[in-house]
Amino acid sequence: MTTQPVICPSCQKPNSVSVSLCQYCGSDLILNNDGPRYWLTRVLKEGGQGAVYEGRGEDGTIYAVKEMLDRFTEPRERDEAAVRFAAEAATLGRLVHPRIPRVYASFNDEGRHYLVLDFIRGEDLDEIVTREGAQPEARVLAWADELCDVLGYLHAQGVIYRDMKPSNVMVEQSGGTLKLIDFGIAKVFQVQARGTQIGTPGYAPPEQYQGLATRASDIYALGATLHHLLSGRNPQDEPPFSYPPLRTLVPTISARTEAAVARATQMRQEDRFQSIAELRAALLPTPVRQVTPPRVAAASVTRPAAPAVPVTNARAARTMPALSPAAIAVPASSPRRRGGVVALVVLLLLIIGGAGFAVLRLGLLPSPPVAATVTAQVLVAQPFVAPGIELGVALGSDATALDQAFAAEFLRLARGDCACEPQIQSGSLHYLVAPVELSTDATGTRYRASLEGMLLVPQR
Repeated sequence: MTTQPVICPSCQKPNSVSVSLCQYCGSDLILNNDGPRYWLTRVLKEGGQGAVYEGRGEDGTIYAVKEMLDRFTEPRERDEAAVRFAAEAATLGRLVHPRIPRVYASFNDEGRHYLVLDFIRGEDLDEIVTREGAQPEARVLAWADELCDVLGYLHAQGVIYRDMKPSNVMVEQSGGTLKLIDFGIAKVFQVQARGTQIGTPGYAPPEQYQGLATRASDIYALGATLHHLLSGRNPQDEPPFSYPPLRTLVPTISARTEAAVARATQMRQEDRFQSIAELRAALLPTPVRQVTPPRVAAASVTRPAAPAVPVTNARAARTMPALSPAAIAVPASSPRRRGGVVALVVLLLLIIGGAGFAVLRLGLLPSPPVAATVTAQVLVAQPFVAPGIELGVALGSDATALDQAFAAEFLRLARGDCACEPQIQSGSLHYLVAPVELSTDATGTRYRASLEGMLLVPQR
């Protein structure tokens, strides 16, 4: 058992861990005597209706302990707050997502309401932007990808978060993963159901002030959050519902990102994106998956050969450079020479009596060895996006080594997605979001990036 002092839940004065009653006011120092027991060790944050403490369990594990502070003058307000606090515990208890803290216990102790959660070591986005000012676009887009992921999960569960803002997003010290905190006003979505007028001014959309919250309300609040992070302009200090075009504040921001944030923060719900996935695609800027990929089909002998699948159409507008073919040094098995490809094409032509085939350029990518019995197989090209890849590289690694690491991880994820042995079409692999450094320690440096490329896979 640690000897770290504990604080009294009532007067918050420090006490020795060896005593069970506060030496100053006589209050019980142990929380939840009838179940798993906890002690408070320090105050992390305190507001008008709640406080968050660092706490310790019987096994020495560190937790975050949230308390509903009873500072109400009206019984009705107290009852409503207690209902919201219980609803937060119930909501968190049924949600399972890596960016949502787990709940371990919810209980009342001597008239106080407590919630025991994962302890997150880090700082929130509001603290970061207050200290550093406007954040780089690539970094914000990487955060936006993670936030779209967790909001998309919540919406799929029928939950509207209703309080997206920088101070409710924590960045973990280890790995830089985002955690969405404070589910005190999240609610199960009911069409046209009106509730309490609640939210944070500057981030809450117009309809939320009328007691109506929808999925589009979370989209608005996320847009307001991204505007704050990208510009450093706190909407709580400005006139309501005012979001100047981002490039008038930060000229280096891309037109694509400016347009996406502007649409997300439209006053009317019908003028916004209609889903988090739609917003995510506008920011990335392509859908995470394309259900029907373009095929490279065999050409008829009576028609011109089918053209190769274009891979530099709208994507040519990206500002991120393509990764070099050398970065894709991750063969699925032992490599073979390009002569094997030529031999296979000749064999196919002999089998079908001279019919022409559109041959894909495989560039310098390694291919699996040819089996003794060759089965004709048409390859199709399909896009693949890998958002939010996180990995570590050795200290001192150069840009080429970093590219190779991300290319290898991209291909590994692609294999798992298609359950086959795909190749990456030469020259097609790009950064959607350039590598962002997350942390550095004695073991190396961790980065996060989002990538897109064209996969060559067997036709199913």
